[in-house]
Amino acid sequence: MHLVVTQPKENYIVDYSKQPDAEIWNDFKKGEELAFSYIYFKFFNDLYYYGLKITNSEAIVQDTIQELFASLWKNKKQLGHVQAIKFYLLKSLRRGIIRHLEQDKRYYLRVSIFRSKQPNIAFSEEEVIILEEASSEKRLHISNLLNTLSKRQKEVIYLKYYENLEFDEIADLMALNYQSVINHVHKAFKKLRKDKEFTRIYLAGKI
Repeated sequence: MHLVVTQPKENYIVDYSKQPDAEIWNDFKKGEELAFSYIYFKFFNDLYYYGLKITNSEAIVQDTIQELFASLWKNKKQLGHVQAIKFYLLKSLRRGIIRHLEQDKRYYLRVSIFRSKQPNIAFSEEEVIILEEASSEKRLHISNLLNTLSKRQKEVIYLKYYENLEFDEIADLMALNYQSVINHVHKAFKKLRKDKEFTRIYLAGKI
């Protein structure tokens, strides 16, 4: 199914960029196409890049995003209350991609990795949050360091510091309890701070 969503105009009657998520969601549930369009274009990139963290298959990511929004529009009246749209969409996308991988025999080896439903997120040097003038060598060093973390630690770090989710949202998305998420963050930073370069950058407030 291919969903066509019209790019929203700048001269909205309602400026959704200034509306809380709950109000935008309620308008969407009522069938307001501008609200739906706003949600699609506002969060598409976040969904796309998170999807590519779960699987490097662009086709699966794009298909899952299209299916997600098509399902949202079709079932809008039956959907519940949503306070944080981004979290809701990321959680739905994660579940949808895993379902795709489990159903596609061509991805058998990937499916075996997903028996615990835990993606193996990888960080690239371009994603490392450091000063703009930081050298490629330093960025590569930090990204390699981040990639030494466990699967769950990497996903928690990505969702917290790249997608800006709250800890309780991360716990819900990853099917963990709240304290487990906190523990993963603490263990991740404990390991990272053993590296002198990371510690110097971290203490300088650049990460």
